[in-house]
Amino acid sequence: MALVSRPSALVSVLALMIAACGNATGDDKTPTPPEAAVPAVLGHVKGVEDAPLTVIEYASPTCSHCKHFHDDVMPMVEEKFISTGKVKFVFREYPLNDIDVVAYALANCAGDDRFFDVLDDLFEHQDDVFEASKDGTLEALFQDIAGRHGIAGKEAFNACLGNRPIRQRIADTMMTGDSFGVRATPTFIVNGQVKAADGDAQSADAFEAYLNGELDKLPQ
Repeated sequence: MALVSRPSALVSVLALMIAACGNATGDDKTPTPPEAAVPAVLGHVKGVEDAPLTVIEYASPTCSHCKHFHDDVMPMVEEKFISTGKVKFVFREYPLNDIDVVAYALANCAGDDRFFDVLDDLFEHQDDVFEASKDGTLEALFQDIAGRHGIAGKEAFNACLGNRPIRQRIADTMMTGDSFGVRATPTFIVNGQVKAADGDAQSADAFEAYLNGELDKLPQ
């Protein structure tokens, strides 16, 4: 598990949201009205609505343990549980830093049908993100990623980062972790219960056994 100081992460999210609160005319005193209502269920869903098991993951694109789960465990979950109707998977943004906020803004700007494509791209290039953050080329890297997913050009890129409803949705999604006491990424909530921070999520075989065990507990 990657431990996170949640208060500092939340401050980063809220600070970046506030920085983007000016309206289209540049008048910072008059906030722009939300463009759309926030969905009743926050997060990004894979699987059928009536699946017997709901798995929620709170994650960060700069978290190495989240990348491990995404790369090595999630393909098994999709093949054996999501595609078979056994699991509804809900991914929820839990940014740990300013880089995560920008990354998640881009994923949301791409649209819900492309969110997971952008997420795949972010995890694939996690090491590049770390290097770019050190050598000052992070904006250029993020513009390249954005361009691959329909956010083409600097103007569209900047408009995405200044989109208040998207910033608010990311903050609201992160705040849902309060009811579960989320303090680390990845954190999993399985049918409303926080999954213990053990080794079950560290390998595909172990997580498969864990999910099958949870399914076996359900009324037949």
